[in-house]
Amino acid sequence: MATVTTNPVGRTRPADSPRESWSEKLGRWVFYLPLIFMVLFFAIPMAATVVFSVFERTMFWMEPGFTLFSYENFFFSARLTNFLDSMKYSLIAVAICFVLGFPIAVFVRKSIPQVAQHRVVLLFILPFMVSEIIRVFALRPVLQRNGLVNTTLQNLGLIDEPLTVLLYSHTGVVIGEVMSFLPFIVFSGFLAMEAVPKYIFEVCDDLGVGPWRRFCDVILPLAAPGIFAGSVFIFVNGLGVALLPNILGGPGAVNAGLIATQAITALDFPLAMAVSAIMMATLMTLLWIGHRLFDLTRILSPLS
Repeated sequence: MATVTTNPVGRTRPADSPRESWSEKLGRWVFYLPLIFMVLFFAIPMAATVVFSVFERTMFWMEPGFTLFSYENFFFSARLTNFLDSMKYSLIAVAICFVLGFPIAVFVRKSIPQVAQHRVVLLFILPFMVSEIIRVFALRPVLQRNGLVNTTLQNLGLIDEPLTVLLYSHTGVVIGEVMSFLPFIVFSGFLAMEAVPKYIFEVCDDLGVGPWRRFCDVILPLAAPGIFAGSVFIFVNGLGVALLPNILGGPGAVNAGLIATQAITALDFPLAMAVSAIMMATLMTLLWIGHRLFDLTRILSPLS
């Protein structure tokens, strides 16, 4: 029979029970590291952004106070029009990425052997290992008047003169967004499809379900969380990456990231914070809507 000892605060424990080792304590605290990281590098900076957005602007910095001038400067100026335009073109990029990328995710899940699926998906992630500015800048010799696209179309006799709409325009920005963020929809769509057993496709084939009906009635509802998550990533990055309108867009191609960059250049830090807060609120609203509609946690959950 195990003896019982009493500790200084009056609690009892078995005398022969082992003490928790340092490795066990370390392993237990490791689970708190992601939470600590999110609080230090996400929650606190985001809260500080909202607070700083209502500070008063000074000549070179800002000072504590409460004013909504930065938000008025955003919503009652051409910046709001530019922001709404960038949202429209980001939605176009999302639609194009879905048309191009999601069928790839379905094909990989349905037709590629399971042992090779992750290797194939990795091929679409490899471009992210190259610096973003290099990837975006590399599109300029492809899209310019004497670039690869115009030269090829002219050699094929499809056009008589070079297309000028491909570069330094909203079209160029959309092309840049598609080329930069297409892997998001492929990867998130594949994650959603990975939770779907492959026998689902076999059952549809046995029942004679057509490709269109199978896509609309079976695949699309099951993969909706992954599609939405990938679409949000593309949409938010299209709004926030200032490199795209800087390198590929014309004078009228402005997104939220470029607005914030211009505000920082002009030393209007409260305005830059206000734009960042508006983008953050847009992202949180989209994630809340998506979670309410699709339960985004199902992306990593197997189909029951």
